[in-house]
Amino acid sequence: YIPQDAYPFRKFKIKKEQTEHRFLLPNELEKMESLKLPEKKNNSQHVLDAFLFCCYTGLRFSDFKQLSNRNLIIIDGNSWLILNSLKTGSKLQIPLYLLFRGKALNIISHYNSIEELSKIGCNSDTNRILQKLVQMAGINKKITYHTARHTCATLLVHQGVPITTVQKLLGHTSVKTTEIYSEVFDETIIKDLTRANQIYSKRRNVKQNQIKPQKSPEKYLRQ
Repeated sequence: YIPQDAYPFRKFKIKKEQTEHRFLLPNELEKMESLKLPEKKNNSQHVLDAFLFCCYTGLRFSDFKQLSNRNLIIIDGNSWLILNSLKTGSKLQIPLYLLFRGKALNIISHYNSIEELSKIGCNSDTNRILQKLVQMAGINKKITYHTARHTCATLLVHQGVPITTVQKLLGHTSVKTTEIYSEVFDETIIKDLTRANQIYSKRRNVKQNQIKPQKSPEKYLRQ
């Protein structure tokens, strides 16, 4: 209805801002793992177990909620999770026995079935309980259940797992989507630079040892 020349916003460009992806650092994940809850808070323990399970598997809340016994497959004696993602429809194949030293399997062992583990409340109620658990663990971060997915992907990249492998585990159709999780920790920067300095120092020492001392001009004149 409006000619292109008369359109007032033809030169306007939407400014895109990169959103912050919150995740737990390794020491923060350890705090959540070691959190001890009173027996009367069984629902909180269930939410904590479910959150940690997704930290170890990278599952979305919706995919975790749909888990059933048929998704737990034994292949060559090893446990896998195989399911189709509700959001993307992509097939997820997650080797539970390999990821994070099989910690997800340990969580399943505390329940009668994986279906019992996946039966938790709605997302809003779960996030409310989860935030209280984070405070109890002494972590000063505002997180949601989706933080578990960010944590899984970021820690895998930090451990040196190729980005394409993380892409397959998360079920992303494009590797560009997975690259947002490749955060760089401060400790990683220090470790990498320290290693680079050590390599440089070794190479410099080798070159210096290879240089043979030459006779001074005075020695030549004396001869």
